[in-house]
Amino acid sequence: MGKPSIPDHADGETMKAVCFTSFGKTTDALSVETIPKPSVDSPDEVLIKVHACALNPIDKLRMSGDLSLINPEAYDTSVLGYDVAGEVVQVGEEVSKEYSVGDEVYVRLAGMKYGALRTGGVKEGSKVFIPGGAGGVGSIAIQIAKKMLKASHVTTTASPGAGTDICSKVGADRIIDYRSEDVVKVLAGEDFDMAFDTMNQAAEFGGLIKNGGKIVSISGTPTIEAIESASKFGSPSLLVRAFMFMSRNRAAENNAKKAGATWEYIFMKPNGNDLAEIAKYVESGDIVPIIDTEASSLDEFAVAADKLFSGRAKGKCVIKVA
Repeated sequence: MGKPSIPDHADGETMKAVCFTSFGKTTDALSVETIPKPSVDSPDEVLIKVHACALNPIDKLRMSGDLSLINPEAYDTSVLGYDVAGEVVQVGEEVSKEYSVGDEVYVRLAGMKYGALRTGGVKEGSKVFIPGGAGGVGSIAIQIAKKMLKASHVTTTASPGAGTDICSKVGADRIIDYRSEDVVKVLAGEDFDMAFDTMNQAAEFGGLIKNGGKIVSISGTPTIEAIESASKFGSPSLLVRAFMFMSRNRAAENNAKKAGATWEYIFMKPNGNDLAEIAKYVESGDIVPIIDTEASSLDEFAVAADKLFSGRAKGKCVIKVA
C-alpha cells in the first residue's frame, strides 16, 4: 500500500492479529500475521488484552479499499476489527480511576457506535423503521430503540424462519417478509418518525416518513458533511469533495424533502457514556446480543469473516482470540 510499517514495541513484544496487507474483496485477502504489540504511549490510554472481537460491514469496506480515498489505511499492515471484549492490562497515569488493571471491558476502538437512533431523534413514543432486524446492527438497534429509548413501535424486515424468530426475540412489533412482500409499498404512508438505513435504501424511504421525520444512513456513499463532522478524517481534499458531490444520494435527499422530512448520512463515533448505558441493559438481560457465528480462534477467522461477508449473517460474527 506504500505505507509505513506498524511501529515496533519498545521491548520488541509482538502479538497475532487478522490483517490485510493489500486490498481484496474476499477473505483470501486476510491472513493471521505477527505484528508489534501496542503500548500505552499516552497517559490517557489503556491497553486491553482482547479475548474476542466482532466483525462489521465496515471491515469489508476497508479491506476492499472502498474507504481508502476518505480514510486511508495508516500502515502497510492493517488490523481487522473494531468491536472487542477483553481485559485491561495497563492503565495510563491520567486515566479515570474508574478503570484499573484486571477490569473486564468491551469497547468500540474507532469509528462507530449505535448513535444513529439518537441522531434520528428516537425517544419515548417514537415509531421507528429498522430494516434487516436479524442482522448484527439491526438486532441491537431494535433493542436499543425499544428498551433504552422507549420507542412505542418498531417495524423491521426479515426472511421467514430464523430471521423472523430473531426479530421477535429482540422485540420488533411488526416483521415484514421482504422476500414475498414489497416493503416500500406495504409501508407507504405509515408515517414513521425515523427510518434507520443500514443497507443503502434511503432513497426508497421518503414515502414512509412523516412530516418532520428523519432518515439516517450509515450505508452507501457518505456526504461531505459527514466526512467533515468526523474529525478523524480531517478536511476532505478537493478530489474527495468532487467525488462526494458527484455521488451524493440526491434521491434520498429529495424524496425525504418531499415528505417534509430530512435525510442525513453519519459516521458513528465511539462514546463512553452511551456504551456504559448499553452495558447496564446488557447486564440486566434487557438487551441480548445475537451471535450468528463464532470462530474458535484467530486461525479459524475465515469461519466468521466468510459468514459476515456473505450478507446472510443473523446477528454478529465473532472471533475468539484468547
